Amino acid sequence: MVWAWVGGVIVVIAIAGGVAWHFYGGTHAPVPTGPVAVHAPTGQLIPGFPPSLILDPAAQVNNSYSINYSTSTNQYTAEWVSSSTPAALYAKYQSYTAANGWTVTNQANYPTLKGIYATSASGTAAMNVIITSQGKGSQVTISYVAQ
Repeated sequence: MVWAWVGGVIVVIAIAGGVAWHFYGGTHAPVPTGPVAVHAPTGQLIPGFPPSLILDPAAQVNNSYSINYSTSTNQYTAEWVSSSTPAALYAKYQSYTAANGWTVTNQANYPTLKGIYATSASGTAAMNVIITSQGKGSQVTISYVAQ
């Protein structure tokens, strides 16, 4: 009788261990539940990101990726480092948007954080520029959404 009870406990422990391993262990990756980012190789822009949006020819791209939200909406993002100050880059992007048919609909101008959100004249694209202080230069993140 004791052996049957011990055997039953061992079977229950084995089943519980198997269930725990299945849900919490193993080597399977979680299944994505929404849009997934596709990254470009380090130092390169993801195809679809307009290179003309990087206004610093000496920019060092450290991350670039795209996210496909639907068959008609794609987001392209680039993150880069500039030796220019946030104020200088902010002024460049204000000039760029005005000269290239973009309408600025929102902006932020704080000492260590600058931002511009603009839409294209056709209404089929939008861009969001975030500039933050980094040492003597700036960290810039630009997201471009095409519809």
